[in-house]
Amino acid sequence: MISYYELQQFVAFYYSGTLSAVAEQFHISQPTLTRNMQKIESLFGVPLFLRTKNHIALNESGLFAAKQAELLVHQTHEMFQRVRDFDKAQHTIAIGSCAPMPIQPLIHRISSVYPDITISSEIKGNHILLEKLEKDEYQLIILPTNPKNPSLFCQRIGEEHLMFCLPLSHPFAGRKSLRLADLNGNAILILNNLGFWSDIIKEKMPDSHLLVQRELYSFGELIKNSLLPCFSTDLTIKTFGIPENRVSIPITDAEVNVIYYLICKKENLKKFDVLFSQI
Repeated sequence: MISYYELQQFVAFYYSGTLSAVAEQFHISQPTLTRNMQKIESLFGVPLFLRTKNHIALNESGLFAAKQAELLVHQTHEMFQRVRDFDKAQHTIAIGSCAPMPIQPLIHRISSVYPDITISSEIKGNHILLEKLEKDEYQLIILPTNPKNPSLFCQRIGEEHLMFCLPLSHPFAGRKSLRLADLNGNAILILNNLGFWSDIIKEKMPDSHLLVQRELYSFGELIKNSLLPCFSTDLTIKTFGIPENRVSIPITDAEVNVIYYLICKKENLKKFDVLFSQI
């Protein structure tokens, strides 16, 4: 039988055209490579090479055989990769979330339930999360709505409420509540990569100038040293507190008072039943 390694050599000869180049590429001697080419030719049962005293090349049958061998090498490589990916998936949980704050408590819980599992996470838009869950690129996703899909299992895991974080001197600092439209048209500080929050803010405050900050430290310094409004949530306040020179005002728009759902495919529910039972 022809080994995968020998087929790779045969395909490499098809591209390089010289035994010396292939021998160097595979770190084998040229006599060993010559024997491998003879073995391949014998197993095919037809002449594959044009031979002269100091040169060897593929004939028409050899060219055709090499192209077929290339397809097989490619398919075999894909098979190896799929098996590796499958094995990795058995030891990795990929999480996609619609927003930053729900991720860390979930990762902490997963780590306690599955201590030997590697966890990866990222923030994406709602439709991308669902698409990647369907393709098994995520095993778990967090959404701000229940998708009502019969093939998915959904469980409520918490909620979050958006607020304006205003300087004490701001005209609205004494208000009990606000709507997003109340500050539409203002310059507002906002962190980058807030997931679905950013989409809602852009939609509901189209006339505002959003000053997007990519670094948390810079964002914090601007909050301390500027009079610009920004956003907070009840979860960020619980984690980081409220700056001394600011006040947080609840926002009443329904879109920014959300319930989070942890979602997986029903076919994978058995894998996560312990996790869901502890949330």
